[in-house]
Amino acid sequence: MKRYHLYWLLLLFTLACGKKKDAGFSIEKIPDPMQHSGYVSNPDHLITTETEAALNEQMRQLEQSGRAQVAIVLLNTIGDKVPKDVAHDLFRLWRPGQKEKENGLVVLLVNDQHRIEFETGYGLEGDLPDVICFRIQQSEMLPSFKQNNIDEGMLKGMTALVNVLQPQADTDIASVEDSTTAADTSHAAVMKIGDAGSTPEDQNAPFDVATLEQDTYDGPGIGTIMLYIFYALFATIFVVKPGIVKKNKDLPQLFKATVWHKLWVYTLPFVLLLILMGIPGVYHWWVLPLIMYCNLLAYLSYRAFVINKKAGVLLQGFDRNVQYETLNLAHANSWLSSIIFPLPLLAYKRWHMARMDKLRYDPYNCASCHQPMQLLKKGKRKEMLEPVQAAEDKVGSVIYDVWYCKHCDEKMVLGYRNLRTEATNCPSCSALTLVAGSRKVLRRATTSREGEGIQHYLCKNCNYTRDETYVIAKLSSGGSSGSSSGSSGSSSSSGGWGGGSSGGGGAGSSW
Repeated sequence: MKRYHLYWLLLLFTLACGKKKDAGFSIEKIPDPMQHSGYVSNPDHLITTETEAALNEQMRQLEQSGRAQVAIVLLNTIGDKVPKDVAHDLFRLWRPGQKEKENGLVVLLVNDQHRIEFETGYGLEGDLPDVICFRIQQSEMLPSFKQNNIDEGMLKGMTALVNVLQPQADTDIASVEDSTTAADTSHAAVMKIGDAGSTPEDQNAPFDVATLEQDTYDGPGIGTIMLYIFYALFATIFVVKPGIVKKNKDLPQLFKATVWHKLWVYTLPFVLLLILMGIPGVYHWWVLPLIMYCNLLAYLSYRAFVINKKAGVLLQGFDRNVQYETLNLAHANSWLSSIIFPLPLLAYKRWHMARMDKLRYDPYNCASCHQPMQLLKKGKRKEMLEPVQAAEDKVGSVIYDVWYCKHCDEKMVLGYRNLRTEATNCPSCSALTLVAGSRKVLRRATTSREGEGIQHYLCKNCNYTRDETYVIAKLSSGGSSGSSSGSSGSSSSSGGWGGGSSGGGGAGSSW
């Protein structure tokens, strides 16, 4: 029995030690350097006071230039936590960087894990991409860290960082280098990124940013993928998608996007890009946008040619109302194309609108007396519409023209479908007057579950009603929270942390 009790005591002791180890570190316990008008948090004294002062001055000048706001944290241990996670959480807590520029950076060194992490804000991902962060760590910092010289590694790394963000050396940078010399860190001058075993002459050479940029941007990268996603979305919504064609099956179809058309729009740009990349010196960052622009222009020009060629054959024998509706449907969203591609689509758009006005507004001859009819104005035409037509006209789903013959009192009513209407056909009266009404939330969404609501629909013609349930997406757990107040009370020469945010960019290295 005593042995059984002893086992329980040992188990509880082990669990208590484990909990104590986990509870021994939290990012909230890290001293905020902005509380003391600084940028370096060095609670475990891993670097000397002189080095800390030099880094603070260097980061202060970098922020005053408007290029970046950097938080440097040096810790002996973070327990069992992952350095990348701690750097990201620390960024969210302090939020360095100007809010409008998102130019913050967190530099975290964890001594017992032999790890250095850079966490960049959204606005720095272009000027300080992951590959440059990694090469600064590997070439400037790790050689000194491996010799247990954290002072020298931090000074070299941060000076290289400043030279990336401010390639043109000035007197301010020179003054910082003088301060590092006074702290007996003459070897902290920036060395050219290269092998760790560079000679002293190479170490004093300026940081070669142009070489890094050439290595980084000599081919397609993440920006190319993002550009293609935007291109594909635009092409799908405004170029390829048939859209409202399904709502007008009774009209002749002048153009339909086939598989070959989709291959033209989506695939041809990358085929041409691969061909150009095979030619030395031809590829540049602007080549793919130019190819995409010209490809869409060629496709839209081809589509306009096919539409007008088919219209001349298929619309023969149809009345002007059907011709108008068919051509209007085939040119849906053409206004946007004419803006983005003014040459030659703007001129085509003007010619097309003149043709549409002629089809709609040229006087009709009365079927009885063959005299020209008169198009009634809005106030008078309402009196001659049927109740269903009046309801559709009021909703705006169908615009009705009323032609009246004053000689024999005949009338002719022509309807024109509004392609941008949100109304649908009522299942009760079949009129195009079913519109969305009010919404009611049945269950609010939280971070752990979706919400639910009811959408009410009402027919403006027969008062038919229908309710449909809809789902409300979960709330994001990564939104702004109380963490933004982590440094709001601090006062410093820079005004405190700026409220930036990070998407997880940066790099990490171990030694």
